[in-house]
Amino acid sequence: MKKLFFLLLFLFVISTSFSQNNKEKILNLKSQLLKTDDDSLKAKIYGDLTWYYKEFSIDSSLKYGNKGLDLLKIIDLKPLLAQQYSDLAGVYLIKGDTKLSEEYYKKASSIRKDLKDTLGVAKINANLMAFYIKFNQPDSAMIYGLNAVKIFEQKGILNYSNIIKSNLASLNKDLRNYQKALNYNFEILDYALEIKDEKLTGNLYNNIASIYRLQKKFKKSIQYYKRAIELTKKNENFRTLSIALNGLARIYFKNNEVNKAIETSNEALKYKSFLNSEVEIAGLNYLLGEQYFELSQLKKSKAYLLRALPYFEKNIDKQKVAEIYYFLSIIYGVQGNKKKAIQYKVKKDSLSDSYFNEKNSKELVELEVKYQTEKKENQLLQTRTEKAETELSLAKTKIWAYILFGGLAISIVLFFAISQRRKRKNQEAIVAEKEKGFKAIIDAQEEERNKIARELHDGVVQQIGSVILKSRNLFSKQNLTENEDTKEVLESLENSNKDLRNISHQMMPRALKELGIIPALNDLLEGSLKLSNITYSLEHYNIDERLPEKIEVTIYRITQELINNIIKHSKASEVSVQLFNSNNTAILIVEDNGVGFSSKEDKKGIGLLNITSRLDMVNGNVNFEPSPKSGTLVTIKIPL
Repeated sequence: MKKLFFLLLFLFVISTSFSQNNKEKILNLKSQLLKTDDDSLKAKIYGDLTWYYKEFSIDSSLKYGNKGLDLLKIIDLKPLLAQQYSDLAGVYLIKGDTKLSEEYYKKASSIRKDLKDTLGVAKINANLMAFYIKFNQPDSAMIYGLNAVKIFEQKGILNYSNIIKSNLASLNKDLRNYQKALNYNFEILDYALEIKDEKLTGNLYNNIASIYRLQKKFKKSIQYYKRAIELTKKNENFRTLSIALNGLARIYFKNNEVNKAIETSNEALKYKSFLNSEVEIAGLNYLLGEQYFELSQLKKSKAYLLRALPYFEKNIDKQKVAEIYYFLSIIYGVQGNKKKAIQYKVKKDSLSDSYFNEKNSKELVELEVKYQTEKKENQLLQTRTEKAETELSLAKTKIWAYILFGGLAISIVLFFAISQRRKRKNQEAIVAEKEKGFKAIIDAQEEERNKIARELHDGVVQQIGSVILKSRNLFSKQNLTENEDTKEVLESLENSNKDLRNISHQMMPRALKELGIIPALNDLLEGSLKLSNITYSLEHYNIDERLPEKIEVTIYRITQELINNIIKHSKASEVSVQLFNSNNTAILIVEDNGVGFSSKEDKKGIGLLNITSRLDMVNGNVNFEPSPKSGTLVTIKIPL
């Protein structure tokens, strides 16, 4: 699958102009660097040069970034060290070194947490969101993004919040929620035009164009690509310029405007080479190789494909590598280099035969057979002593051997297949029976809870309420309302009535039945924690409609169990509950800042076994891990 992510990385040292003014800043910074002996000032200048150079030269950006990193490790300025790790992570991501990029983002986040810098943590979370979007991990991206947006909105930082929305747009584009992605981008575009930020505007034009291209609305896509190219050239935003040219070239290829496509691709390649972005250079070389192949210009096609191949081999992109092997095997075959044709064909087959159609696969097989036949003929010419009868006998022997071995192999495969099928059916029957038992127990529990809750609410609670009213009337008639014993009796009755009402609501909350999971969770948290010293927060995202009843009950009961455990055992002062729908999966996150799990045995208690049993009924799963706040982080995932 061919896809590009147009992300706004380097989110948090926002500048409204990337033009000649920035080149002047670079010259001024270099001049300051020569004049100062102050290590802390030098480190800051190195950081600024890392930032400004990334739009013009990746190599220069890395050079100054690593100098600053080495110096900051010596002088131990933690805030600047965290910023330097973050900036370098972004540069390495553009260059294509994903391992170092992720490692440096995590180091920056760890330092910010040690400094209790919540805004700094939010910035790193935003960059990690962009990172995980790029590498197709939407759940992780959503979690980091939501945490970042929460902090930015609390602090009223609208420019950062809008940049996160840009990455949310990219995430929705990856999930093929194209209209939602467009809505995000147009919302941010209004903001960019209002503050007259031409660089951000150019990036957004490019993002919008790419979504229209995926929707095959090529006329609109070309319109926005041209706007993006005009603005990015004006502001020397070479990275986005090269991406926009690349996207426009793809449309020209689709429309069979070959000359325009090749001209635009070469222009994009020029800017990508200037930036030294390995991933984007490799992508363009592959595109040009593919298009020259379709034009039967095989020499040019081979040159571009061989330039692209090392990057995709290094980064283990099996699909791209297999496609390049396929093209090269055909090219070498047509050029008469049969040895290399077979070599690349075998390499391609080892990765994946499913990427190519049957016709092309047959052509390669015929080429291989022809080569093997010619090789055998040469061997026969060198061994003239063999007789025709011997050859015929050997051929028949081989055929019978193949038949016998083939029959034996088929028998063995069938035996194991039948055996595995029976074993699987037995296991499925055991699991089904187990699930049936669990379901019966849980359904019985819920039915009994409902029954008891109704009996309490409609029976005992009403009766006690009636007794209270009659007692008040009786005491009033006998002038006993001010008597201390009378007051004590009435107070005891009212407290009992209140306790029974609370028990009834806990067993089957009315809010869950009538209003849904979010109001029910809010009531649960307020009722459970209001008399404790524990503060709480409840956040939800993309839960716009009622969930299936079984899932709502499961989420409510699990949250109830976790909150009870936190109150009894955690010694926490803060609890955070998040519920959101990501990619048609309900994700519940419960986090506290308490003492955490003291041992593995804690995870085997009755309450937590109840949680896993309930999740088995809805095909869900649970994960317990230490929280960044030193307590416990519980993540529940339930498919919808």
